[in-house]
Amino acid sequence: MRENEVNLHTHTFRCKHAEGTVKEYCREAVKAGLKVLGFAEHSPFPDERYGGTRMAYGELEAYRQEIEEARALFPSLTLLAGLEVDLDPRYSLDFCQKELKERLDLDFLAAGAHFVHDASGNCIYAGANAHHKEEIVDLFAEKTVFLMKSGLFDFITHPDMVAGSIDQWNSTVEKSFRKIAECSAETGVPLEINAYGLRKKEITYPDGTVRHPYPYEPFWKLFAGYGIPAAAGSDAHKPSHVYGNLPDVFSFASRLGIAVCNVCIAEKILKRRGKELKNG
Repeated sequence: MRENEVNLHTHTFRCKHAEGTVKEYCREAVKAGLKVLGFAEHSPFPDERYGGTRMAYGELEAYRQEIEEARALFPSLTLLAGLEVDLDPRYSLDFCQKELKERLDLDFLAAGAHFVHDASGNCIYAGANAHHKEEIVDLFAEKTVFLMKSGLFDFITHPDMVAGSIDQWNSTVEKSFRKIAECSAETGVPLEINAYGLRKKEITYPDGTVRHPYPYEPFWKLFAGYGIPAAAGSDAHKPSHVYGNLPDVFSFASRLGIAVCNVCIAEKILKRRGKELKNG
């Protein structure tokens, strides 16, 4: 199996900022030649916090059932049921393990920081062009490191998402991002080069640079120096994007000398579940 036949980052209409059902994504995945498709819908919380960007907590069982039904309808696909988790201080890793992964019998959990909390407890969105101060970048890095060290997640989504709000690369920003790269090397938890950033509008920054919010090349050049592989994910929010911009991500990785390990991640997940790739 080839690396470009695996996409482990797919959303559905349930997150409220995407569209399409599990079956619709599966149909497009078959057309695109994918062999492994992982669904990683945004994980909800029992009190519905961040509810505008994720399914209601009561929808989890229906989401899980929809993936199970699709397995019978698309036998050529290896479907993996997962969630993309963003931890909140009021919910523990134990909650993620028992109430999400075990109760729903999920194949995997991915994790990605979308929000950080400052010393005063304020919740701050890490993305968009918010011109974040360097301490916010470091909070993002510290949270990402914590997620990797937890041992609960199979890969980290868009580890450079906060770059969309970085006005310029400097030594302080580099130090924060180096924490993420070093932790990936130490823990073996892959970081994802995320294609969704390439479908977002380009932003003009104060220094005159015009770029997509991510993938952020200075970060990935830093990462490349560690000689470790990365995941490549579409982060699809429409069925037509189930393979969206993945060729660009593979080219980006190749140009920087970064190996892609999608197949390895899928094999690890399946081995843990006592299964093998169908067309291994």
